[in-house]
Amino acid sequence: MSRVASRREARVPDRVRLARYARAPEFGPRVVFFSGGTALRATSRMLPSHTHNSVHLITPFDSGGSSARIREVFPVLAVGDLRNRLMALADKQLKGNPGVFRLFSMRLPVEVQPPEQRAILDTIIDGDHPLIQEVPAPLRRLIRTQLEHFRHRMSDNFDLAGASIGNLIITGG
Repeated sequence: MSRVASRREARVPDRVRLARYARAPEFGPRVVFFSGGTALRATSRMLPSHTHNSVHLITPFDSGGSSARIREVFPVLAVGDLRNRLMALADKQLKGNPGVFRLFSMRLPVEVQPPEQRAILDTIIDGDHPLIQEVPAPLRRLIRTQLEHFRHRMSDNFDLAGASIGNLIITGG
């Protein structure tokens, strides 16, 4: 058995390639990430401007905050890490996407009583909340439907304090 060694020198970052990828991210490098949702958040936020060729395999074991409460009640994998990565990769420049981003990033307040938290959720479902009104019409109805599904299956004692609206939408879906 013989050993072979190979060496390659590369300039990191290669400014010519970075400029090329920034002009045409659809031709950017192919990248695969294996991680949790919050890991690589900063990298994921920058990634769409340099490549549209990335695959993200997210572990479904988030056990904190809103995801933990959802997993206790609903038979779903953890949605918090998935939401987190989707928000990091989201294109916030296109028409309608900034509103969707803000809605998915919203959390219900922890300093108010449960009836008020439910009332806020209901204003989103009814289409009266300012953040849902920022979302374009076809997508607004879809999001409201997913939240309706969640609300219908949510128990009366479900703790909404600090709940991520994005997590509730994904769970409702």
